Amino acid sequence: MFGTDTAADYNPLMDIDTSFAAYLNARTRSYKDHIVGGMMDYAFDADFSVKQKITAFSGWSKVYKNLTGRDIPNKVKRIFQSTDIAGSMKYAELYNAVNVCAERLQISVPTVYVRNAPSKYEIYSVAAEGVEPFIVATSGLAEVCSKEELRFLIGCECGHIQNNHCIFNMAAPYFGISFSDEQEEPKPSESDSSAMQIASTISEWLTLSDVTSDRAGIICLSDPQEYPMIMTGIHSKGIFSHYPKECLALEELMKQYETLHITPARSIVIPPECNAVDKRILAGLEFLNCEILYNWRGDLSKEDIHTVNKQALEIRCEIILGAAKEGM
Repeated sequence: MFGTDTAADYNPLMDIDTSFAAYLNARTRSYKDHIVGGMMDYAFDADFSVKQKITAFSGWSKVYKNLTGRDIPNKVKRIFQSTDIAGSMKYAELYNAVNVCAERLQISVPTVYVRNAPSKYEIYSVAAEGVEPFIVATSGLAEVCSKEELRFLIGCECGHIQNNHCIFNMAAPYFGISFSDEQEEPKPSESDSSAMQIASTISEWLTLSDVTSDRAGIICLSDPQEYPMIMTGIHSKGIFSHYPKECLALEELMKQYETLHITPARSIVIPPECNAVDKRILAGLEFLNCEILYNWRGDLSKEDIHTVNKQALEIRCEIILGAAKEGM
């Protein structure tokens, strides 16, 4: 009750600042010049705005406290007990990839823990209050992916870390959204309107956050122009399990993008045969023409590329993904 300040009533978790500004202050290393308006300059604007919407729900604080006070510490303990650390001698491909990606994105190098699961192709990242960010991958993923595919996937996870996505991704199973067989949480009760609202918003946000993390992955590639080939190759391995299993063939996707690329934003119409993963790839292709990519990658030549600014990029991506929602 108000007016009672007893020790028994005091909850130290309520003193934790969960704002993105606080997260950036804790995690920022040398990428300060790439922060604009409290967010990373390459981040999808819609990702940031919907994430802020999630934290405004009254039920979010309870989920956050359960995650940081119980679930994440328990999960971290299990991971430490059941995985190997990628290094120069063991799982060297993952170790080399995370070092390159950390350098490209100007973050501290996350530790990569590898779970022995030859038939599983999974990767995710963990970052929270009191937990140094790290990445978990399966041994099967390391074996089935090429060097550049691993670099893209690790880059995406570094992007999740850099943009404060991890706590929201880890909240998803609370609402029946699962990414792996390790995550088993009950769906919210239909009578809990707040939980249902958060579930709907997180489901919407997941696609938007993937656009941001894909941009991070693109920044990390040796040749970003190979993104569509790498992305379709990764998808064909079944790694993006929460997306449709099928996508357009690479040749058809590039044909679609040739038309999209020269179409003014106001005239963009996404063909009905494009599903959620197709539109995710098309949104990633738009980033290849953005000046922000070349600000991060000064080693790349943009001599034959007509670059656009961030505002133009976001308008086009919002239309691409907005058109996707009806069919998702």
